[in-house]
Amino acid sequence: MLSGADLPMPGTSVDVVVDGRVVTGRVEQLRPTGLVVELAADLPGDGSVELSWPEPAGLRVVRARRGVRWATRTGVRWQLVPDGPSRPVEGGDAVRAPLRLRVRVTDRDTGAATSGRTTDLSETGLRCLLAPADRAPRAGAAVDVGLTLRGTVFPLPGRLHRVLPAEGGWDVVVAFDELCPSLAELLRAQVSAALREQWRLSLP
Repeated sequence: MLSGADLPMPGTSVDVVVDGRVVTGRVEQLRPTGLVVELAADLPGDGSVELSWPEPAGLRVVRARRGVRWATRTGVRWQLVPDGPSRPVEGGDAVRAPLRLRVRVTDRDTGAATSGRTTDLSETGLRCLLAPADRAPRAGAAVDVGLTLRGTVFPLPGRLHRVLPAEGGWDVVVAFDELCPSLAELLRAQVSAALREQWRLSLP
């Protein structure tokens, strides 16, 4: 018998991740043999999948095997059997999407601000190429990130996880501090949409 304590409950929106591709769906039922998830598009391939969903404490994930599949009027449903208990997402586990968005990174201690473009984004951090500056960004520095998304600049607190010299500037990885749920969900939705579009464009 599956325990629903650490699994998404019926009505929860989930992302089903397969080889870096994301298909968004909703949990319809919890059964003794697994979850029933309805998806707008079918799952690619035939291997195991990973489900991720938001909770108040953060994002959770669980790996699962595919079971029975059947079509519905609004999409397709899969019975998915978890391989074990779910776990919270760590920074390195987060699903990332290649995105080029305007960004401005400000060092909280020195006030030095540098602009650039992201190269990828997740709900736990980003990688970006910053323009050359008089002073190199400092790995470990606390920063405020201004990320332009949907025409609005969103403030994201974080820390410089890695700084490397690159052609035309600095290759920087920022790990976000704990974000409010609404901002984390906004980033997650943007990443999911970008991966779905990438998948759509890759189809023959």
